[in-house]
Amino acid sequence: MKPGVVSKRLVDGKLVLERKMLGLHQVLALTSELCVGCGICTITCPEEAAKLSPATIKDGRLIKKASTDLDTQKCTFCGGCTVLCPMNAIQIEINGKPAVRVVETNVYPALIKEIDVDVKKCNITCDLVCQSSCPTKAIEVEVERAGNGKIRGVQDVNVNKKLCNYCERCEYVCPQNAIHVTKPFYGFLELNASVCPEGCQVCVDACPSKAISLNESKKPSVTKEFCIYCGACQEVCPEKAISLSRTQVLHTDISSGAWITALEKLTSRPQMVKELSSKARKRLHETTQGIGRF
Repeated sequence: MKPGVVSKRLVDGKLVLERKMLGLHQVLALTSELCVGCGICTITCPEEAAKLSPATIKDGRLIKKASTDLDTQKCTFCGGCTVLCPMNAIQIEINGKPAVRVVETNVYPALIKEIDVDVKKCNITCDLVCQSSCPTKAIEVEVERAGNGKIRGVQDVNVNKKLCNYCERCEYVCPQNAIHVTKPFYGFLELNASVCPEGCQVCVDACPSKAISLNESKKPSVTKEFCIYCGACQEVCPEKAISLSRTQVLHTDISSGAWITALEKLTSRPQMVKELSSKARKRLHETTQGIGRF
């Protein structure tokens, strides 16, 4: 590899971009298995380095999901895609350590996404439903067993945050109210099932949080509480029956032109203006409060 030249290769199911320069070694790895083809990286990449290839559909089923490709001539390893990917499919390392330059330099905020488990509330009468219902297998419950192998109690609940997409399903199914989830994206999703062809369930196949399922009429139906507003279903729907809009992105406080641009692409111009107005009011309030103390 020539110094400064970005190489691209497939390694163990990962699309890997790599650049070596004097004192600088950058590696971007996109895990194909985790990528759901939602297109968030493609619409927000400031350099337009990410491109989405079309999905393969046959007889109303998703045969091959849409996938992301990266242009080695355009990618700057900024890390914006790492911040916004709802499936944690993209990771960047600089000199062997995880690094997100746009966050470290206050160009992008960190998204606010949390999952908290109060293990003290856990009770085996739930049949470990949080673990069995998790669509990404991100939850593993550690249990205490008796000599006969029967479960006697819950010792811990481990959440693999590299797999968790914060869909809130575990929170809703937990009978002990032991789990609280904060998802980063909120919005609206409308599915016009009246135009869906008979037998089509492409959106069901594509949804990473299993928020879309077939109802009694064999038509797709959305459980909006579990939607993570990634847009994968909208991308693959052959009938354009799905309309998605993001109305809120939870993030740490930051003022950056690059982030405002990305936010507008993620949501809408009115939502971007609303956030700017809210920040302006907050700054005015803080200034007024400061003056009042003197």
